[in-house]
Amino acid sequence: MANLSRGGFRWVKNESAPTSTTPPIVYMKVADDYGTALNIGDPVKRVSDGTIAACSAGDRIFGIYDGAAQYYDGSVIRSGPTLPASTSYDTNLERMSIARVIPAQGQIFELDADDGTTATTQAAHEAFVNENCEWVAGTAVNGQSGAALDISTHATTNTLSLNIVEIPSKSLQDFAASRVKYWVKVNLLDVAGAGVILGV
Repeated sequence: MANLSRGGFRWVKNESAPTSTTPPIVYMKVADDYGTALNIGDPVKRVSDGTIAACSAGDRIFGIYDGAAQYYDGSVIRSGPTLPASTSYDTNLERMSIARVIPAQGQIFELDADDGTTATTQAAHEAFVNENCEWVAGTAVNGQSGAALDISTHATTNTLSLNIVEIPSKSLQDFAASRVKYWVKVNLLDVAGAGVILGV
């Protein structure tokens, strides 16, 4: 059977509050006319002007984008899963683009492996637990990020972005196919001075 592709970083649990059923959320500004669309599950970083931007693999990750709290579509204020590219509010701060973000520190996320050839058995996949890995961008579908775990980069070095914590739902996964689900936490964190504009 094939594994269902779910796309992007999906929140699983808070390490310090494992029984919590909701992730922590902060609200962050996005720059006027920012040229990249943000989709649920995209990793984001902070920029020196206090806004957030999409990460590239290897960037320090502040958090995971969880939807647009508000943006101006040229006529009205909207919210939704995607913050469209080049959304402009100019100097009208009431129309400011504001993103919901799950801070990455202390959180566990689920991510799909991007290939089905690096490992093809449950034992081979489980051997990667406690190793580190990079992630790779992909094409968003219906407002959901295309980011995936770049499983071929698995290594013991901790300079990679993610640490593999666990493989969930073992009985439900096809370990000979792509999109095997992994639980990960972020190694390369951006945590100094959150720059949060609204509370949880």
